[in-house]
Amino acid sequence: MGFADRYLAEDESLVHATRQHWTELVGEFVILCLVWIVAGALLWVIPAGEDWGRIADFVVLGAAAALSLWFWLVPLLRWRGTVYIITTKRVYKRSGFLTKTGHSIPLIRVNDVAFRVTLWERIWRYGTLDIQSASEHGMLRLKRVPDPEGLKSKIYQAVDAERQRQAGPGMADYR
Repeated sequence: MGFADRYLAEDESLVHATRQHWTELVGEFVILCLVWIVAGALLWVIPAGEDWGRIADFVVLGAAAALSLWFWLVPLLRWRGTVYIITTKRVYKRSGFLTKTGHSIPLIRVNDVAFRVTLWERIWRYGTLDIQSASEHGMLRLKRVPDPEGLKSKIYQAVDAERQRQAGPGMADYR
């Protein structure tokens, strides 16, 4: 995946990269539609012949545009800026578009991967992964992950491959 290649170190390869599920933006899209429906209704009831009517039209349009930016564009950029990456060395979560944050766990320190999927999330095929590590940060939570069970198995496969690589070629047979 092209968006994840820039987050890789020189000695690691990409196993899987994903963003949060698209349903993260459904509520924001509904709000966007409501903002413009209300703005359209207000523009319809404001008298067109009055001097203050033209100013009121600009105020309504400006408020609708500002609310659209706040309730739709900002969450869209936040969604676009959240990336979950599994490499041959680590699990990495990066989020933010102005203030960026990142949290990574080396695969060798992953102790447990648990997932939680409600009935609604099963219908839409997303869920939450909790990755427990043997480090001071403890746990990494990946919310609204598409196909959480599949991602969990990919993480375990990457963890097993990294542990075999760390153990050396002769030790892999003694598991």
